Amino acid sequence: MTGLVAAAILGPMGLGLILLVARRMPAGLRNFLATFGTVAVGGLVAALWVATGNTPQSLWYFSFLKIQTSPMFLVDSVGLLFCALFSFIWLLVTVYSLRYMQDYEHQHDYYSFLLIMLGSVIGLCLSQNLILMYAFWEIAGVATWRLVAFYRGESEIKFAQKTILLTFAGSVLMLVGFAMVFIEQYTLAVTYMPGGTWSILSALLILAGMLTKSASMPFYVWLPDAHTAAPSPMSALLSGIVAKIGLIAYFRIFIQAQMVLPSWWPYLVAGLGLAGSLVAAGCALREKDYKRILALSTVSQLGYIFVGFAFAPGLGLSAAIIYLVAHSLAKAGLFLSLGEVERATRKRSIEDLSGLARTMPVTAASVALLALSIIGLPPLLGFFGKLYVVVAALQANMVVAVGAIVAAVMTVLYMLRMYHIFTGEPKSGISGREYPVMSAVVAVMAFVSVALGLLFPLLSRFLEMGINASML
Repeated sequence: MTGLVAAAILGPMGLGLILLVARRMPAGLRNFLATFGTVAVGGLVAALWVATGNTPQSLWYFSFLKIQTSPMFLVDSVGLLFCALFSFIWLLVTVYSLRYMQDYEHQHDYYSFLLIMLGSVIGLCLSQNLILMYAFWEIAGVATWRLVAFYRGESEIKFAQKTILLTFAGSVLMLVGFAMVFIEQYTLAVTYMPGGTWSILSALLILAGMLTKSASMPFYVWLPDAHTAAPSPMSALLSGIVAKIGLIAYFRIFIQAQMVLPSWWPYLVAGLGLAGSLVAAGCALREKDYKRILALSTVSQLGYIFVGFAFAPGLGLSAAIIYLVAHSLAKAGLFLSLGEVERATRKRSIEDLSGLARTMPVTAASVALLALSIIGLPPLLGFFGKLYVVVAALQANMVVAVGAIVAAVMTVLYMLRMYHIFTGEPKSGISGREYPVMSAVVAVMAFVSVALGLLFPLLSRFLEMGINASML
């Protein structure tokens, strides 16, 4: 078990470092190793799932300053669900990248940091030690910075610096909160904190770090610019996965450990999530660059997930995790599909594009399904997540529930506005074309979103058992 966890985390990180150093490696070998590393992580996650079953297991006990021996990792069903989802998306993005990135320089850097980021995300999903969680958090941040600045233009470097400065500021606040927790609880292990009482200041500092990393109100301003600069495959990972790590940390620290927090805490978290959802949706209705529309959509939908987490445990927790899965698949697929549009047309403004469904039918159909999952139309998976979030909010507070419904309606409006690039008459002098590998990757994501929606009763029962077993 310990060896599998170590391999799933250190394997891709080590392979990424090798690619970073061996810059004279043939492109074919580099691409093979990048793909193999991602496939291997998926296999290791599957092996961990078989080995643990539905029984959480703590691993790697560590004595901190000879004060207390505590576990470093927790292998449980919810953590493995995130790992399986992320490794699957990572593999599809890697396959997509083989075609999308083939004409660009600095590909060794690209695949290197892609693998390093994958290892750090897997590590964070399985961490239950606060300092270890912070370490993986920062490694993912550095990799994000390098990938956002991949093109190395002046604007890309500026936006990458903005990304790392803002997210690092949030991380420092979180680290100070962790230090306060250690002083209060005398432990860094989430396992040893069930029922613990934290000071409000430490909890607020940690929450600020999570909100910054997950691009939520009021710290979301870095995400649209990061998407403007980043290659489309990186945008898929940034919104589909990296922006979720703050949510995963929230689940591990505030929900799974069942911290004792003030009665107003759920309303603070839900209020911030709802405010972000409404403000970002309003901004998306005014944007013309479809990458910025999708970036603001991510901010809006992450606010939805925070609303679900705010009213956990119970229905809100299941709703948030379901919608996290749905959003990760759909938003990654949307960024990849519109990356294909950008590559074919060299345009990103929705005012410059229309009628692309005629020349890009597979992409148009895939975008329709993925957008409908974000909108929350049955039988796609996003419908069940959004419905349960609204129901959980309705059980807790009518104002939050009404706000969530308004945000959902706004989502319909900006998604339909964006989809106009595929409808109507084609613009003069602009025609799209599909790239078989890239279109196939997007179609797989759309298919999985539909399939998981149709299999929702099975997914729901599995998730309920996993949550029950994972609660400390």
